[in-house]
Amino acid sequence: MKKILVFCFFLLFATGYAKAQFKFLALNSSNQYKAKIFVANCADGSCGGKATIILYDKATDAELQTFKSTDLDFNLNEKQNANIGWLDLGKYQTPLVFGDFNFDGLEDVAVRNGSNGAYKEPSYDVYLNSTNNRFTLNNELTKLASENLGMFDVDRKLKQLAIHQKDGCCYDKTINYMFDSKKGLIEASSVIEDSSIGDDVTVITQKMVDGKVKRTVQKFKIKDYYKQ
Repeated sequence: MKKILVFCFFLLFATGYAKAQFKFLALNSSNQYKAKIFVANCADGSCGGKATIILYDKATDAELQTFKSTDLDFNLNEKQNANIGWLDLGKYQTPLVFGDFNFDGLEDVAVRNGSNGAYKEPSYDVYLNSTNNRFTLNNELTKLASENLGMFDVDRKLKQLAIHQKDGCCYDKTINYMFDSKKGLIEASSVIEDSSIGDDVTVITQKMVDGKVKRTVQKFKIKDYYKQ
C-alpha cells in the first residue's frame, strides 16, 4: 500500500512538472511589474496552450496575482531554447501587454488568449488595475481586444482606444473610443477607407461634435491617397 501511495505521489508530481516544464520570465514589459510564465507546449519556436502567469511587483518582489490563459500563444526567435528553463522574453515578445487602458493613471494588463480575432489575429483578456494592485477582468475591453485585428491601440494624448477592422482587400475601418468609468466605451470617431470600386478610394469620417454625429464623405485617387 505504501509503495502504491509513493508511486501515485511521484506520478502526480511528474504530471504537474510536465505541464509546467516550459518556464519564462517577463522582466522588461512593464516599469512596475514583472511576471513568471508557465506554458504547456513549446515546439519549433512556437509556444502555446494552457498557461499560468504569476505577476510580481518589481520594487518589492511581492507576488500580486495569478492569471490563467487557455492558449497563451507566442513565438521564440531562433537563438532561444525553451528547454533551458527560465528564459527571459524580450519586451515586445511576451504575450503580456501592459498599459493604462482606461486612463486612470494605473497600469493595466492584457493576457494573450489565442488567435480568435478577425483573420485569426491575436486575442487578449484585458484586466484593469485598482489602487491596491488587484486586477479585474473587463468584459468590454476583452471583447474589443478579441474580435478585431489584434490588440487595440492606446492614444495617451487623446485618451482614446482605437480598433481596426478589415473586410477583404479593399475595406478598412478604424474606430476610436473614449473610456468612461461609469458608461464604459463611447465611440468618439471612425474612419472608413473603401477602395473596392474603380480607381478611387472613398473615405467616410464620423465624429462626435457637440453631442452630434458629424459625417463627411470624400473621394481620392488610389495612387494619390496611398502614395504616402
